[in-house]
Amino acid sequence: MTVDALSVEAYQETESKREFQRTVILDTIAKAMHPSSADLARLTSLPRSSVTGRLKELENEGAIYKAGTKKDPFTKKTVHWYAVAWKVTC
Repeated sequence: MTVDALSVEAYQETESKREFQRTVILDTIAKAMHPSSADLARLTSLPRSSVTGRLKELENEGAIYKAGTKKDPFTKKTVHWYAVAWKVTC
C-alpha cells in the first residue's frame, strides 16, 4: 500500500520520523564528547539536513545549547559543539 504524500498517514509518518530523529540526536549528544552537527550526522547516519533541523528544534526548546567551539578534524573549520541542558525539577 502506498501512502499519498498529502494524507494524514503521511503527516503522522513524518512526525514519527522527526521524533525518532530528535531522540537519537539528543541521546548521541548526551553520550558523545563535544559533538558538532557534522559529528552528529556521522555518528547517527542521519542526513545532515535532518540533523540541523532537529538541532534547531532542540535548541529552541532549551533541551540543548551550543557549549563551545572546536576545530572540525575533517574540514579544519571552527564549529560549534552541543551539550544537553539538564533540567533539574523538584
